[in-house]
Amino acid sequence: MATKKEPNNLSTKRQNTAARIIEALGSTQGLLSLAARKAGVSYSTVKRYAAESPTVKLAVQDAKSSTLDFAEGKLYQAISQGNLTAIIFYLKTQGKARGYIERSEFTGGEGEPLAAPIINLHMPDGTVVKPPRNGHDTRAAAAMLGEHSGNGHGGR
Repeated sequence: MATKKEPNNLSTKRQNTAARIIEALGSTQGLLSLAARKAGVSYSTVKRYAAESPTVKLAVQDAKSSTLDFAEGKLYQAISQGNLTAIIFYLKTQGKARGYIERSEFTGGEGEPLAAPIINLHMPDGTVVKPPRNGHDTRAAAAMLGEHSGNGHGGR
């Protein structure tokens, strides 16, 4: 049976669990599954505490931010040592405004947008059928082909 003291005990238990999670996060670079193991709780408990407790949420953000700072420092160190892979990675991710970007751009002459080709159908009876300009009006195209059903396909 529940007693009046249970909520306070639960609150104290939650505070202790939160403190263990926060301590574990500091030594696991913000990796939640490792922090859960170190704190003696499940991964879902860490996720729940991070969602419900502003203090735990901040600890997660701080730990991940510290790890990101560390990784950035290592990247800058590699760049300063002439590591070509690190240099290329940095330019691709941070130098986009200066044209360091890896993507394919397909354009027409002089950088103009590509135009869809216009295909004319030459029918066996010598007529030329031009499809609708918008390319989406299949009824009109079917009707035009149906007019030229003398090709042995019955207009299909």
